[in-house]
Amino acid sequence: MANKYLTTTATWTAATKTVSGASMSADFAAADEGQPVFFRVGATIYHGWIASVTDANTAVMQAIGLLPSTDQTIDDLFTYDHGKEHAFLDYFQELQSLIRDDVTKLTITDGGDLDKILRQAVTQYGKDKGFSVRKKITGNDTGTYSLVTILGSLFTPDFTFVEAVEYPLGSNPPEELDSDRFYIHDDGTAQDGTNLNIVFTDIVPTSSEFFIVKVPLQLDVPRSGVQNFPDTDEHFANITVLAASMACDRLAAAYAQSSDATITADVVNYQDKSDKYRRLAEAFRARYNIAVFGDEDPDTSVGAAFSTKTITSENQESGSFLFHGRRGTS
Repeated sequence: MANKYLTTTATWTAATKTVSGASMSADFAAADEGQPVFFRVGATIYHGWIASVTDANTAVMQAIGLLPSTDQTIDDLFTYDHGKEHAFLDYFQELQSLIRDDVTKLTITDGGDLDKILRQAVTQYGKDKGFSVRKKITGNDTGTYSLVTILGSLFTPDFTFVEAVEYPLGSNPPEELDSDRFYIHDDGTAQDGTNLNIVFTDIVPTSSEFFIVKVPLQLDVPRSGVQNFPDTDEHFANITVLAASMACDRLAAAYAQSSDATITADVVNYQDKSDKYRRLAEAFRARYNIAVFGDEDPDTSVGAAFSTKTITSENQESGSFLFHGRRGTS
């Protein structure tokens, strides 16, 4: 597989997120699924990832990235082969290799223990690394917009929130609205998050204007298809190590029990195995923390501090400072 480029022009259909009529230097193929795409419409550059390939000249884009919100003629298009190597099975097998659960205390079926742990790790990694996407929205002459409508598949109840809003478009450098110029409103018509609206306090984007909403991306590694974030060795290693830490925590708890009907007590020392997996969980977590946060224990890496301030009759009377006396002194 290699990089490909457009040799003429192509058509963009916004409703279906489809590039069609694309005469490429090499035909679109199934192997292009998951590959990044950059394309130009006039002077505007867009980007995204291929979700599926319909035929040699047609590809459907994933609902992430920066994509045109209206039908357009694509002037230039370039696909970049980023060497995608990891499928769901690769993550799964690497996790099994790391924890070496020989007696299969954790189920390995579709939807089983390891499946759930891996998905939990993917979600947590996305939060820790702060993956975000930006979506361009067409104004509708109002100050209120349904999050479900404007974000589509990017919206996940109890996960999605608006990190930033860029408006007006075209500013150099880009301008983001102050946080007090928009808010999220629950109108009470539903209780599953589908009724949430972003409301602007002092702007009304017109139908000829656009704004960009930045939201966190919930990472996904599907059993079939491609993941919705860049497939790199770094991400693969971090996710599988985090999942291994989670799995070892579960194994330590499982082996902490006093008996197991499937294994005779004279064969296995449960306490030793529990301690082993607890230590492995800690080691994997430290390795993950160093890779992602740069510190083995990022939650406790902030040291205490103190400062000195000369006390005068003026600042004593003003009440500008609070001082805590030392305890246990004589």
